Amino acid sequence: MILRLCVVVLLAAPLASDVAAQSGTPPIKFWVFFADKQPEAARGSTPARIALAPRATERRRLRGSPARPSGVDVPVAPAYVDELRALGVEPIVVSRWFNAVSAVLTPEQAETVRALPFVRGIRPVARLTTEQGPPERITPEPVSPVRLIDYGPSQFQLDVINARLPIEDGFTGEGTIVGFLDTTFDFAHPALAQIELLAQENFTGQEQGSTHGLSVSSIAVGFDEGDLVGPGFGAAVLAATTEYAPSETHQEEDFFVAGMEWMETNGADVVNVSLGYSTFDVGEGDYTYDDMDGNTTLVTRAADIAASLGIAVVTSAGNEGSSSWHFITAPADADSVITVGAMRADSTRASFSSFGPTADGRTKPDVVALGVDVVHANANGGYGIGNGTSFSAPAVTGVVAQMLQANPTLNPIQVRDVLRATASQPDAPDNERGWGVVNAGAAVQQAIALATEDPGASPPVEAFLYPTLVPRDHRVVTMKLAGTEAPARVTLRLYDVLGRRIAMLYEGPPRLAPVTLALPSLSAGVYFYRFTGDDPSAGSGQTLDTGGRIVVQ
Repeated sequence: MILRLCVVVLLAAPLASDVAAQSGTPPIKFWVFFADKQPEAARGSTPARIALAPRATERRRLRGSPARPSGVDVPVAPAYVDELRALGVEPIVVSRWFNAVSAVLTPEQAETVRALPFVRGIRPVARLTTEQGPPERITPEPVSPVRLIDYGPSQFQLDVINARLPIEDGFTGEGTIVGFLDTTFDFAHPALAQIELLAQENFTGQEQGSTHGLSVSSIAVGFDEGDLVGPGFGAAVLAATTEYAPSETHQEEDFFVAGMEWMETNGADVVNVSLGYSTFDVGEGDYTYDDMDGNTTLVTRAADIAASLGIAVVTSAGNEGSSSWHFITAPADADSVITVGAMRADSTRASFSSFGPTADGRTKPDVVALGVDVVHANANGGYGIGNGTSFSAPAVTGVVAQMLQANPTLNPIQVRDVLRATASQPDAPDNERGWGVVNAGAAVQQAIALATEDPGASPPVEAFLYPTLVPRDHRVVTMKLAGTEAPARVTLRLYDVLGRRIAMLYEGPPRLAPVTLALPSLSAGVYFYRFTGDDPSAGSGQTLDTGGRIVVQ
C-alpha cells in the first residue's frame, strides 16, 4: 500500500496551576518535580552517579558544552520515590535531567503530592492524537543517472540536498551512532536489515500498528539497493519507541524525556525527532504560541540538554503551516537544535510546513529538505511515498551523520551553523525556509575544512553554488565565496556526468558578495562544478580546489 501522507501531531499541557482539580475528574498523568536530589539525612555525602557508555563520555569530551547543566548524572533520590510509593503513587518514568518522575494521579493525590516538602511542583504530562494533514502531491521528473550504487527512486531526494556526493566520496555516517525517538521500527525490513542495531527500547510498554519509526529511520539510514538509500546508511543505530500513535489512546512526553536520556547515556551522536507538541486534549488547556520560546516545554528543554551534552538533535518543524496553529511546534523551538522544514520538488515551501519565528523572535526553521513524495520503507517489507516534515528531518539527520564522520569534533552548534552557512540562502534567512535547502556536499567539505584548519590562521575560503536544484524555467545559480584568504584569481567550470567540460561559468578576481550566473542551455540531468583559485604569491600556487553537484530539471 502506498503511503501518501504521514503526519504525526503531539499534544502538550499547561502548568498544573492552570488546571483545576475538580471532584470526579479522572486520573491523569503528571510530572512531579523534586526540590533537590538528596534527602536531608544524606546531606554532606557525595551522591552516586550513573555509569555512562564510553562513547557517551568521549562524545561529551569532544562536543559537550562547558555550560551544560550540573547534576544530570545524579539519579533521583530513591527515598523520594519510596515516599511516593507509600502514598500509593507508582512512578512511570524517572528523569534525572529534570529531577522528576511521572505518575498517574487522582485530583486528591495531586493535591497531596503537591504539598510534600520535597516536591517543588507538579504539571500535567503532554498527550498525543493523530490527524490527517493536507494532501499534497508532486511527481518529480527523473534525473540523469550517475551512480556508483543503484539508488532507485530515492535518488531524487538525495540529489535535491546534494547528498550523493558525500556518499560517493565515502561519507556514509560510518563510525557514528544515530538515534531515533519515534513509534515502532522493523529492523527485519530490507531497508534496515543491514544496519548495526546497538539497542532498541519500547518506553511506552504497549504494542501498536504504527510503523512511523520504520519509515523515518529508513529515510536517514536505510540501504536497499535499487529501492532506498539514506544519506547515513553506514551509521549504527539506537531506536527508542517513545510514541504511541493510535488516536483513541494517549502518548506522553515523559517517554520522550526517558528516551532522550537513554540515547545520551548510550552514546548517540545525533538524534532524530520527527515529532511535535502544540495543543492538549479538549478541556485540559493547550500550549500557546508564546510557549514556543525555547524554554517552556519539557521536550524543548530536554533537546537543549542533550545538545549541551554533545548530541546534535535534528527535529521536524511541524505540519501546521496550513492550520490555525501555523507555527513550529516543540521541540522545534529549542535554541540548540536543527529544525527542518519541508520543501517541494521545486524548492518552494511545502504548504503544510510550519512557519517561524519562535515566540522570542529567532528565525526558524534552520534548513529545509524534500518533504513531498518522499520514498520510505513501509510495513511488510514494502515501500511507499509520503509527505511531512517527519520525512524531511531524517534526511538531514543522515547528512549530519556524514558531517560527523568527516569531522567528529564538531559540536551541535557548529553542525547547525555549517548547515546554515552552506544552504541555499545563507545571507537571507526567512521564517519559511530558514537558511534554505541543505547542501550536503558543501556541508561535509566545510566540516573537513574545520577539522584541518589551523586555529590560529584566518578562515579558509568557502566556495559553492546555490541552489543545487535548478528549475527548467529559471536556470540561474549564485556563486558564493566567503573567507579572508581569497585567492587572487578564481575559475568556475561546469562538467557533465562523463567529466567533459561544458562551460566556464566565471573567471576573474574573487567577489565575496554573492554573484548571479546564468547557466548555458542544458538538458535535464546532473552536472558537476569545480572551483579553483590561483595565487601566484603562494608557494603552492593553489589555494582553492573544491566542487559540488547541481541538478537541472
